[in-house]
Amino acid sequence: MKVLLVNVDSKMPNLALMKISSYYKSNGHQTGFAFSHPNKVYVSCIFKKNLPHARGIRYYYPDAEFYIGGPALWKPNNLPDEMEHVMPDYSLYPDINYSMGYTQRGCPNNCPFCIVPQLEGTFREHASISEFHNPDFNKIILYDNNFFYSKLWKEKLTYIKEQGLKVSFFQGLDARLMDEEKSQWLADTSSYNQHFTSKTCYFAWDLMKNSEAILRGLQNVIDAGTRPANLMVYVLVGFNTTHEEDYYRFKKLRELGCDPFIMVYNNRRDDPWIRHFGRWVIKRLYKTCSYEDYLGGILLKS
Repeated sequence: MKVLLVNVDSKMPNLALMKISSYYKSNGHQTGFAFSHPNKVYVSCIFKKNLPHARGIRYYYPDAEFYIGGPALWKPNNLPDEMEHVMPDYSLYPDINYSMGYTQRGCPNNCPFCIVPQLEGTFREHASISEFHNPDFNKIILYDNNFFYSKLWKEKLTYIKEQGLKVSFFQGLDARLMDEEKSQWLADTSSYNQHFTSKTCYFAWDLMKNSEAILRGLQNVIDAGTRPANLMVYVLVGFNTTHEEDYYRFKKLRELGCDPFIMVYNNRRDDPWIRHFGRWVIKRLYKTCSYEDYLGGILLKS
């Protein structure tokens, strides 16, 4: 049997397709991204806007069993356990040299802007790192939504350290949970960005009501020995904050020495201030000019 895998809208390695591939290969079938006359077609779609295109692929393979999955469906669509809990087929992406996976699913926070609770439900343990760690790789990306909420966080970090792994907490960590002990363990962990090109710890500052706890947690991380410049903090704008609150969060993060990264809610385009502010921060133009001067330059050009 031939199983066609289709990744509609992402250039990143697709974990679900890698697991599907592994499952079918272990049962003696062929899988890949380019097959004529497949018996089954699995389509992964991340963004809702691309869902019509994903569904249209069905008409190219009228005789095949057809499946669509991914966040674009905006509803739970998990793989069955026999596919979910297998070593991903890393051979699908021969250029990658890192493992990837989840040790936990869901999140306890229920943030009003986040789709995770809708797709994954509440927090639960999911798998051991060894389930998806390819021993040929010394790098690993964890897609966990709230790593330090797990009671097994110390056990997981011990595995990472004993295996000599560089890790990327790609989905970000919750600064509110960073007490002195967790901060020290994090400082002793080789934490990198998603490309493993520089040491990075990802955090987020989304809601103003969490300001005190977030700043306290970030300070704990810094006091434990992690360089402030290695802390990338996602700042959500355009959801329920004012321009003044957006600038305040940027300013406080820069005072700590952290690296802010602006995330525009729903890719909003109805507020030019937000988009200009995002560019000024992300491009690090704040190192060369004030935001007032930056806006003044834009007005002169318009």
